[in-house]
Amino acid sequence: MRSRRWQRGEGKAGCIFWALVFGVGGLIAFRMVPLKIADMQLRDHMDELAKLYPRKDGKWFTDSIHKRAKELRLPLKRKDIKVEKTKRRVRMQVKYTVPLDFLVYEKDWEMSHDMERDIFIMGSLPRAPEFDFGPPPSVLPQAPAVLPQAA
Repeated sequence: MRSRRWQRGEGKAGCIFWALVFGVGGLIAFRMVPLKIADMQLRDHMDELAKLYPRKDGKWFTDSIHKRAKELRLPLKRKDIKVEKTKRRVRMQVKYTVPLDFLVYEKDWEMSHDMERDIFIMGSLPRAPEFDFGPPPSVLPQAPAVLPQAA
């Protein structure tokens, strides 16, 4: 009779294979997730600029985007930032490449954002017409509390 020792499923090759798969997946996540988070923070910053500072000029937008990219340690150059601003719209375009090193493999990850937003300046909207409804009720003359007696 054959021994059951050969049927217990003691395969060490499967364990090593899955450990390598999870290790490579962890390395990829370790390199890419912080970069993607920084990229999304840059996109949020661009959106905030378009929303909150509509009266600024294109150079100011370019300087602010470049400064934020340096804070996030993204390899963004001034020439990679294009800002077009008109009276009614602002369009920002950012395109850059990030080199990723995976120990045995290198890849250039191209990132780009193209944002176009309408500008709403509250001071430029027409004012609502003003109506005169008279004085408030507390200013109107009050009737005497006691009516005068007829003589």
